[in-house]
Amino acid sequence: MAYHVRIPFEDLVRAYEQGSSDKRYFLDVQTGEIVPIFVAMLERGANTEDAHRIAKEVNTRYFLLPHMTPSEGYEEMEDFIETVKDKTAAEQLTTAIEGKGAFRRFREILAIYPAEEERWFRERTEIIEETVEIWLEETGISLEGGE
Repeated sequence: MAYHVRIPFEDLVRAYEQGSSDKRYFLDVQTGEIVPIFVAMLERGANTEDAHRIAKEVNTRYFLLPHMTPSEGYEEMEDFIETVKDKTAAEQLTTAIEGKGAFRRFREILAIYPAEEERWFRERTEIIEETVEIWLEETGISLEGGE
């Protein structure tokens, strides 16, 4: 079944970026609304009405948006570091992604190298947009006036 949804593409990209295993987003194909579900709130008994409503119509009205897992994000950083030509920058970035706080330290080191930082964000945006486009295609969703 094909779904035609009026929603800006950027809203889907933002939901992809902000999603996690604790915070999931569902696209309501009838309204174009992105509905957040917070796992911790459900565990405490809150937000259950939304969850039950979504569960009844998952993959017919509500579609779970993908999100990048921490391991995928880590792999993305590793892949990027392999393309950094400045040996000092590559070494600093490699050290930055070791242990807890890797994402924050990676961004801090990138800020020292503006050209690499710009390239990182440009390439990351391309990857995210491509992922969302593939998801739309796989779920049979097309956007109306929102792209």
